[in-house]
Amino acid sequence: MRRSLTVTPENDKKILLTKGRFLTGESPLDIDYTTMINIFIELGHKLMSAAWADNTDPKIIINKNEIIESFKKHAFNSELKEESIGDQVAEIIFKKLTEQAGLPDIAQQQQQQENQMQQLSEPPKAKAKGRPGKRYIV
Repeated sequence: MRRSLTVTPENDKKILLTKGRFLTGESPLDIDYTTMINIFIELGHKLMSAAWADNTDPKIIINKNEIIESFKKHAFNSELKEESIGDQVAEIIFKKLTEQAGLPDIAQQQQQQENQMQQLSEPPKAKAKGRPGKRYIV
């Protein structure tokens, strides 16, 4: 199921750092961004459920095996991988079609629009001093 999602810069950094940890070591594992978000959501839900179930104990403990199972469940879920591959294929096809049609890339269009907006929002530049201006003889 696809949803629109906005991730805060702080959480984005946590996701990318965790992804990076899996890429190190003797057996690196490339976990995609969506999978990392799903893992964090599941683990966060387990922690919150534990806190709601026992609101007297200030410590919340989650078993390491539950964390490992969550990673295994999401990292190797073939249905999500197929959907991710489908998205990548669609993106490649769209890019090739725009190239063949001679249309500018969407990213290029967005960058051009951002540049135009930035130029419009900047104050006009003052003329450099010491340069002679144009003089007209009448």
